[in-house]
Amino acid sequence: MPKLAVLGGEPVRRQPLGKWPIITDEEVEAVARVLRRGKLFASMYSSEEVAKFEEEFAAAVGVKRAVAVSSGTAALDVVLRAIGLKLGDEVITTPYTFIATATSIVHNYAVPVFADVDPRTRNIDPDEVRRKITERTKAIVVVHIAGHPAEMDEIMEIAEEKGLYVIEDAAQAHLAEYKGRKVGGIGHAAIFSFQESKNMTAGEGGAITTNDEELAERCVSLREHGRRRDKPWYYHESLGWNYRMTEIQAAILRVQLRRLPAITEERRRNAERLSKILSEFDFLRPGYVAPYVKHAYHLYLADYDPGKLGVSKAVLARVVQAEGIPLSEGYYWPVYENPIFSDPERMPEVPFKVIGRQVRYGRGLCPVAERLCYETGMWFPGHMLNAPAEELEDVARALEKVARAGDELREAARKLS
Repeated sequence: MPKLAVLGGEPVRRQPLGKWPIITDEEVEAVARVLRRGKLFASMYSSEEVAKFEEEFAAAVGVKRAVAVSSGTAALDVVLRAIGLKLGDEVITTPYTFIATATSIVHNYAVPVFADVDPRTRNIDPDEVRRKITERTKAIVVVHIAGHPAEMDEIMEIAEEKGLYVIEDAAQAHLAEYKGRKVGGIGHAAIFSFQESKNMTAGEGGAITTNDEELAERCVSLREHGRRRDKPWYYHESLGWNYRMTEIQAAILRVQLRRLPAITEERRRNAERLSKILSEFDFLRPGYVAPYVKHAYHLYLADYDPGKLGVSKAVLARVVQAEGIPLSEGYYWPVYENPIFSDPERMPEVPFKVIGRQVRYGRGLCPVAERLCYETGMWFPGHMLNAPAEELEDVARALEKVARAGDELREAARKLS
């Protein structure tokens, strides 16, 4: 059996598996069009590319309004402010996500309350949401992790019963569908990200989607220093930000949006191929996909059984990466174990200390998420699924090499520890 690459052997492949981002002459021409026009700045009073992108993205998601902003994090900031969070309000969200989902809540003076996740989809568990609701709860931020939609029917039922806002964090879920409905139009509002790793990208950028016209206009105002369309330039009625998208970003995104359906369908087809490959191995299983969803595959999730190989997922990731296959151990820890939440000395003054209430986070808060982070949850980047289908066979070759490594794998574990 060939020697493991991490121990000096020849890797299964030397070329990246899937190129990202996909940039073509269309993007180059779109940027040139904006430069030739000589107007790079966009605002609520005047824009061309941004206004068209907002219309086109709203149509793609199936909602009345899209509000373009500078990033997915900016979108979270804006929409959470727009729903009227007050100091000490609680917002329930998932611990299995990127940090911005939670820090945006804190930036808006509210307290994140973490509800554990479903071990199959890694999305927030509706039963855990219900258990975490208090009289202070104002909203639920639901993340469609990796591009698999969360259980929105149950979440919306809880929200309606308790009078709560539901914000969909669809940063990883462009064109994902839940029971025939595109995510981004199921909750009261949603956010998307166009950061470079996302399924459509301008390097950075974000959008808020909603069917609530009044909420959309509040978001537009907050995006632009609290201005209003019907007032002069120097009139500011609320505390906002400069979170505008540029004309160049919007021009690129209009091209990317046209290509997105084809990219998404290719990812779905290749995800089926990858699932067949993984099903041949007992230590790394295909992630669950509910039969009533259409996955967007920002990430391809996989479940590791450390008992089969006797090494940690961190070791497995590094061994497989050395073979030229971009397997990741995923999130290293739940959001709440970052020092900003777990270390009382590092917690922000607002809201944790100002409200005079003890808020503590730490190990044991969400056991399912912790097991995923520390033991079993792994993923491949979604752009790998845009590689030629035949190249996915290198995944099988790399995993077979690892499966047969025996003592070599344990030697690698010692070397990497």
